[in-house]
Amino acid sequence: MATDIIRTFFGFDLPRAVSDRAAGLRTLVDDPKKAVRWVRGRNIHLTLRFLGATPRSAVDDIAAAIQTQLQTFPSFEIVVRGTGVFPAPTRPRALWMAVEGATDRLLELEQAIHQGVEPIGFPREERNYLPHITLGRVHYPQKITPDVTMFLNAHYEPVECSLKALHLYESRMGDSGLNYVRLATFNLQSAPSKAMDQEKS
Repeated sequence: MATDIIRTFFGFDLPRAVSDRAAGLRTLVDDPKKAVRWVRGRNIHLTLRFLGATPRSAVDDIAAAIQTQLQTFPSFEIVVRGTGVFPAPTRPRALWMAVEGATDRLLELEQAIHQGVEPIGFPREERNYLPHITLGRVHYPQKITPDVTMFLNAHYEPVECSLKALHLYESRMGDSGLNYVRLATFNLQSAPSKAMDQEKS
């Protein structure tokens, strides 16, 4: 049955401050034709791996595989700072906030997810993973392309984010639009405090 197939992805929830900054950034895009479909504030997140069409019966196997992969994976921090677009400012398809800090950890985590889900039938995407936070997508064809100059030149207060729990989400369409429903949560390992380190030394 079609209802047995869902759309899933792995990602992190983000602090409210990120969606607050996003609300301000939206006002900087000159979009007279309303071509940009903006992500609602509550749906703004950091995607690690998009699985897409997923048999609902496979969710438990996916969760078990990722739990095994992430048994000792440490929590880490990133900083949300800057903006960007894909593929080019003259023809933007996606508008996003940039991610700095421990991006190497994000890449390692994406690799761990790949190793967990590939045997279940989810091969790696052709494009390399580039950490970013999607804010909006542009519909084409359009007679007038949105002007993203001010968006790309924007400066805002950076947001520090502590990433402690990865989630497997279902992307579900409801009466009020698209909703992201958590199917599983994977808690990352907390780093030992300095006090604990001193006690051990």
